[in-house]
Amino acid sequence: MDGSMEPGLLLIPGPVPLPPQVREELAKAAMPHYGDAWVKAHAETREMLRYAWSAPDAHVFPIAGPGHAALEAIGYTFLRPGDRIVVVSNGFFGDRTHEVLLTHRVKADLVSSAWGSAPDFTALRTALKTPAKAVVVVHNETSTGVTNALEPIVEAAHTADAFVIVDAVSSLGGLPLPFAKLGIDAGFTASQKCIAAPAGIAPVAVSRSLWESTDPKSVEGWYLNLFTWDRYEREWGDWHPTPTTISSNLFYAFHRALKLLRDEGLEARFARHAKVAGRLRDGLAELGFKPVGPPAILSNTVSCFAPPPGVDAARLVRRLKDEHNIYISGGLGPLRGKTIRIGTMGTQADPETIDWLLKAVRASL
Repeated sequence: MDGSMEPGLLLIPGPVPLPPQVREELAKAAMPHYGDAWVKAHAETREMLRYAWSAPDAHVFPIAGPGHAALEAIGYTFLRPGDRIVVVSNGFFGDRTHEVLLTHRVKADLVSSAWGSAPDFTALRTALKTPAKAVVVVHNETSTGVTNALEPIVEAAHTADAFVIVDAVSSLGGLPLPFAKLGIDAGFTASQKCIAAPAGIAPVAVSRSLWESTDPKSVEGWYLNLFTWDRYEREWGDWHPTPTTISSNLFYAFHRALKLLRDEGLEARFARHAKVAGRLRDGLAELGFKPVGPPAILSNTVSCFAPPPGVDAARLVRRLKDEHNIYISGGLGPLRGKTIRIGTMGTQADPETIDWLLKAVRASL
């Protein structure tokens, strides 16, 4: 390759290749970010987000920005300086969440476990013997390819009168996440992962109980204040339901991606992701790769594997790009140079695509 922007097979852990219908929306002429068509698309987007979250009564907001903007919006809206929170971490993005929320001047205690292992539920219950306002957890840890069980975390938090914030960046739309049934209080994701839309929309969901327990006057800030978004929906909803300009192409592309998700159906979508992830894991195992986590908690949206002895992970990543035009990712943090990471999210969750990748991996060892 000559270093140009020639399209390749994008199998990194997000962003993912866009479906043709979504690319069509990006290619259209720019449209107003207000008016009848916009109001209709915005209302449909909110309903489809409630479907994706399995949360029919939740407050949902399609914030313009990266996933981190959604995390910060939840932090600004529901946490206050001096609040004690507990962050459950078993990987890079758990640690990142802790780092971000510390800047909100909260007292953030970290309940850590080894990268690739399950959360330490005993340590969490011990940490919650001291009063805490919230527990924060990454549902699907992209750095290690493991999915964290949410039920025991929600149970422990609610028993201790703490609310629960869930990072669903690499899980919503690809893994089961029954927001309402589990009793999650706030969650956020990003458009470029399992939803298979362009990066730039950061969906947030908030339970009615958490919403109604918060005094809007106590929230600092404007753009990342969810009550600002709520006010514009209520007061300007008949023509301009968002507080600022959002790219019309980006928003309509996101709207189309959610339609594709809804048309496929959540259960069918989860089954597709599980089937393709299993195919990838089996194929890598046959080639001598070892997963970072134990089988019971391996993710169906991101796989993280150590290559066979004698195979350099970084060199393998480069060879796949240079010789096969396939993009995968290397490891993060202590796993950098030791592991590869492969996305099976949205459009990536396709059997033929995975077979093509495995053939290229075999040729590149």
